[in-house]
Amino acid sequence: LGSVEGLSCSTAGMFPAASFTLSSSINVCHLRISQKSAAAVDLKASTPASRAVSVRRPLHLGSVGYKRARQQRAVARKADCRALKGGVTMSASTMIGVLGSVEAAEKGEAPVEEVASACKQAAVLFDFDGTLGDTETPAMEVAYWELAPYFAGITPAGITESAKSEFIRDNAGKAFEFMVEVADEARSKAGMSSIAEAKASKSEDPSVLAVVDEARARFGLPTFKAMRSGEAKEEADFLTMQKDETVEALRTLAKPCPGVPSTLKTLGAMGVRVAIATTSGKPRVPVSVVAAELTEYFPPEKIHSGESDFDPPRFKPDPSVYLLAAESEKAAPADAVAVEDSASGVGSASNAGVGLIVGYVGASHIADEVADSHARMLMAGTRADNGQGAQIVISDMTELPKLVAFFAMERAQGRSAPFTFPQELLASIKGQYWV
Repeated sequence: LGSVEGLSCSTAGMFPAASFTLSSSINVCHLRISQKSAAAVDLKASTPASRAVSVRRPLHLGSVGYKRARQQRAVARKADCRALKGGVTMSASTMIGVLGSVEAAEKGEAPVEEVASACKQAAVLFDFDGTLGDTETPAMEVAYWELAPYFAGITPAGITESAKSEFIRDNAGKAFEFMVEVADEARSKAGMSSIAEAKASKSEDPSVLAVVDEARARFGLPTFKAMRSGEAKEEADFLTMQKDETVEALRTLAKPCPGVPSTLKTLGAMGVRVAIATTSGKPRVPVSVVAAELTEYFPPEKIHSGESDFDPPRFKPDPSVYLLAAESEKAAPADAVAVEDSASGVGSASNAGVGLIVGYVGASHIADEVADSHARMLMAGTRADNGQGAQIVISDMTELPKLVAFFAMERAQGRSAPFTFPQELLASIKGQYWV
């Protein structure tokens, strides 16, 4: 907001017949409303001027004529430019407009013109498993029960809920091929044959298979006993078996993560384009999209897979799937927002030059007690070539539209990461967040 004493700026672009005056201390900003129907409201900033002004409550001032509103918005933009020269990333009036536009979109109303125009230039590229779809837990459970008979040194006593949870936490977001490689390396160090050889020779521990079969039956998957007796088909190729069984499980188990449907509806009302950029293959993701009832937002042409759309596959953190998704939405990577729940996914988005990476820790595979460490891992950028991770991590998906609108307005002003999130924006976020 600058260091000019006594600066007066109009905020009429957002609030008709309103103005604010900065005191020489810069720490208190008084908003005066001249309309008779509006009550006076104070805007107070308890932090230095380089932070955003926080708003006590939204204002409703009624309607004004179209011509007058345009003139007033022009004055407000000039005022905002003067404020920005003082070091504030986004002015108070603009930030209020951003939040008001998101609130309007949530109600199915039209956003503020400037915000709507900026949002049309942005695109949100979602990872799928554990971000849009709460599928990581069922998919990883299937993977665990497929690999459990082949873990080096495994015994029935070692197959526990805590062991399964640790496996899911450590492997969420990773390709099954990678999990097989890790398990094979452990078997090799223990002097054991490869998984493929053990499966072909049917040399698994019968006592371990008995425990595994109980879990496979609960998932509706064929048991080893049924497969070995000829009652059910057993795929010779382990990867084919995993893909087929995961798809079958997700046909009924795939659900959207909390708040995803309403978030997508709000983004649509804001004019923001969306697409999926996933490592997982097809038909797994399309089947999950159908099961989660998200086809309205993600028809087949909006689903991009690092495994299925490239030959050979290009798994995250390779940037290819994000570059493909951005291109399909006719958006430059710098004008896109990525939403991710894994280190490899964050690395992929960062390597693709995506403008803003938002981490997400609200899916069921991330327990509350590890949300903090998981969020910090997403921000660390360990899989990114430039070391840049998620700039902000949220636990409530419904807060995403605010971040997208803020990002779109920043890009409209020519600014790029790293962004300074206004305090007023952060204060409006529900649930835990990390920045």
